[in-house]
Amino acid sequence: MGLGEQEKYNFDILAAVIADASKRLRDNGAESFSIFLDSFVNGKIRYEGAVEKITLSSLMGLYKFTEYKTKDKDKIKNIKQISIVTNSNNSFENEIKYAYVVADAVSKTRDLVNTPPNVATPEYVADYAKELAKRNGLKCTVFDEKQIEKMKMGCFIGVAKGSINKPRMVVIEYNGSKSKKPVAIVGKGVTFDSGGLNLKPYPYILNMKDDKAGAVAAIHIIEACSRLKLHLNLTVVTPLCENMIDAASYRPDDVLTAFNGITVEIKNTDAEGRLILADALSYAAEKKPQAIIDIATLTGASLVVLGYVGTPFVCTDENLRKKINEASPKSLEKVWELPLWQEYDESLKSDIADVKHIGDEGEAGVITAAMFLKNFVNELPWLHIDIGTTVWSKVDKGILTKGATGATVRLMMELLREWK
Repeated sequence: MGLGEQEKYNFDILAAVIADASKRLRDNGAESFSIFLDSFVNGKIRYEGAVEKITLSSLMGLYKFTEYKTKDKDKIKNIKQISIVTNSNNSFENEIKYAYVVADAVSKTRDLVNTPPNVATPEYVADYAKELAKRNGLKCTVFDEKQIEKMKMGCFIGVAKGSINKPRMVVIEYNGSKSKKPVAIVGKGVTFDSGGLNLKPYPYILNMKDDKAGAVAAIHIIEACSRLKLHLNLTVVTPLCENMIDAASYRPDDVLTAFNGITVEIKNTDAEGRLILADALSYAAEKKPQAIIDIATLTGASLVVLGYVGTPFVCTDENLRKKINEASPKSLEKVWELPLWQEYDESLKSDIADVKHIGDEGEAGVITAAMFLKNFVNELPWLHIDIGTTVWSKVDKGILTKGATGATVRLMMELLREWK
């Protein structure tokens, strides 16, 4: 199998090897295969962990998006059964269930992110979320454009005005604990981002259907939590809109008023994600959750920071920081914290409004975007995750398949798994 030197063997290697082997077996025409668990267990990797990662990585490696293939669709190869064989007497039922539910959430996230923007409009994603909530017994509220405007979400409406496809805001609630305040997850949901009047040039306009990935991940995270009956309360808030060009589009130099009353001077219409998040974060903060976590394809600057390997984050709370750093190696999603030094706030000062939404020079883009968002979380414990780069894969390798990656689903499930 090519596991390499025993002293260097770890979960990353195990996951990559199992995923690659699963793909090869499928592509060679196999319909089922068995994995001998004991071969992958040693002093560092125990049976329970190996079962979980084998289940998760084999299912993730076998993922394919074929919804819009019409030619030779009957010839698409699939694995029908995977068996895990072991000499152990343990059942591993819990590990397999957890991995299966998380893998399913990752696949559904990939599917919806990969769905083209002429199909996956804000209304389509809102209807999808409503149906998903109904199937899982979750409370779901969908706000339309008139309600959003009446709520005085000026930043959100400002971005959405340029599109014929009207915005929606989805709020989903899961109650797995009687006494605790909820954890709030806010996901950026720009179903297509043209850049607005600051139009994106080719090829940067390609794959902008992935700008909804934060919202899509959040929707499937709350579903997975409900399926696993995790002991916490969770609220998901997803602002959904398109950033398009029209006579009604918002402009550079406009001043918009956010849900919490802060006025924002616009400098670049292609920095729209932080605007819709500003209103959604303010809305979530008003509910006084015990913590706010936002997931967003927010900046291209994330590519400069960590490339395609890891995801940058910022955090204002020591407990949240500890949780994400513990969840990262367990989920095999690599993250790295960036600072929120006060000096970065200087570049967001506006001459005519309370704040500008981007800095003048484009320096420290991930951090300045986070500094802007910090204005809208009411000093609550807050974690911001920027998946601007890790949202998408250009390669078929290991657990990755070309296209959407399902970024943060595994990470967040590990973080929420034993929430205290």
